[in-house]
Amino acid sequence: MAKEPIISRMSVAGHPMHPMLIHFPVAFLLGLVGADLAFLYTADPFWARVGLWLAGLGSLGGWLAGLAGLVDLVFVPRIRNLIIAWSHALMAVMTLSLASFNWLLRYNDENVFDPWGLYISLLTAALITVTSVLGGQMVYHHAVGVHIDS
Repeated sequence: MAKEPIISRMSVAGHPMHPMLIHFPVAFLLGLVGADLAFLYTADPFWARVGLWLAGLGSLGGWLAGLAGLVDLVFVPRIRNLIIAWSHALMAVMTLSLASFNWLLRYNDENVFDPWGLYISLLTAALITVTSVLGGQMVYHHAVGVHIDS
């Protein structure tokens, strides 16, 4: 027998907002690795500016998506009772904290490349991978945010 789906409180027409909002921040923060590597390869300050914007928009968008996920975590008891939901949230906060720090490193001088930015970008990408796997398990194994039309 299939599990009863866990309905999101932060949804539009039955579609949970957190998964809708998270795609661009993930793409920006993963693209940041590419921008950093492009700067290392070309030494073109354009890529340093791209990195500044990707880090900033990825962080901001991630925190906004995280707020939608936080509402579900706090206000939906069946989500709140899942250890995997808390693990996903903790990993997401760690990831976004690193991404925000990475943006701050770049903010002071957008035309200068700091190697720490690349290291943090790579660590952030690894954490995004783990966090995404946990989020996928919540959807596919626990039916979090799944809406079934009758």
